[in-house]
Amino acid sequence: MIKLSEDPKYGFAIGRVRALEPGLMDRSRYERFIRARSVEEFVAALAETAYARFLDGDSAGVAQAFDRAAQETGDFLSAYALDDWLVQLFRTPATFRKLKRAFKNVLSQAKADGSDLSEFEATEWNTRVEEVFADTKAAFARDHDPAAVDVALDRLMQEIELQIAGRSEFLNGYFGLHADTENLRTLVRLKANQKEDKNSAGEMETAFLPGGTLMLAGLLTALSQPWPAVVELLAKPPPHGVGNESFHDYLEQGRIAVTEKRSFTRMERLGRELELRYLRQTRYATFGHEPLVTFFLLRENEMRNLRLLYAAKLAGRKDEETQDLVAYVE
Repeated sequence: MIKLSEDPKYGFAIGRVRALEPGLMDRSRYERFIRARSVEEFVAALAETAYARFLDGDSAGVAQAFDRAAQETGDFLSAYALDDWLVQLFRTPATFRKLKRAFKNVLSQAKADGSDLSEFEATEWNTRVEEVFADTKAAFARDHDPAAVDVALDRLMQEIELQIAGRSEFLNGYFGLHADTENLRTLVRLKANQKEDKNSAGEMETAFLPGGTLMLAGLLTALSQPWPAVVELLAKPPPHGVGNESFHDYLEQGRIAVTEKRSFTRMERLGRELELRYLRQTRYATFGHEPLVTFFLLRENEMRNLRLLYAAKLAGRKDEETQDLVAYVE
């Protein structure tokens, strides 16, 4: 359990959060979406929730409804976050999504100019952002791999988020856990695609996110090991390993996905649920920014669940295949 802040100025915001928390989806509600027999039935179920006010009345507007709901959630955070750094922190992902789209567009059209970096010009990260963009452009010109753009910008975003969140032990812990889950997923993906002519170690170094408890050296050691040794190393704390027991089920699902050629969906869900359990530490907090942050991230997770379920219904996926799309903890 990490130490939460005791800033009383967030007392009113926490009151608003506590009033809204019962409106978050529960497991039975998710089950109804999973069991919906058609897109129309999914939309009908959505119309019986708080998302009804964002719907225009038919399935064609569901994606736009989710966008409007996301905007409202962002506005809620902005209204009640009493620290500028907190607002800046949670605007960062949207900034990077826009940058990714613009930068990929520039690269695909082989333009000489770079993406618009104006949002960083007056910040302490301007030089670092320009370096990463220059390196990414050179790598794309050499390898023509669009995924490299995502990898480079995800790592840059993690660096910036950690710097902004530096004053919050709670948020540092959250972003650190996110780094661990993403780095473990990268490890599993690389083990699934290992070939003699593939530089898996180089890819692990490039994709490695900073801030977590797992060090790059430990992940590189695990990369070349058989699965029993990987789990032993990364799912045990020092001195017997270099990881954490909470990673055991996460890694085990990765092993199953690789060895039995299954989907990685369950592993991804478990990783998200590790992060949700971390956030739930704030349920009894009475002061500080942490409950507000947690509500915002829980709502973001809810919208991600709904988007994934809606996409699954559009694709006609079976109920048993959609179960693992929902990350949820009590």
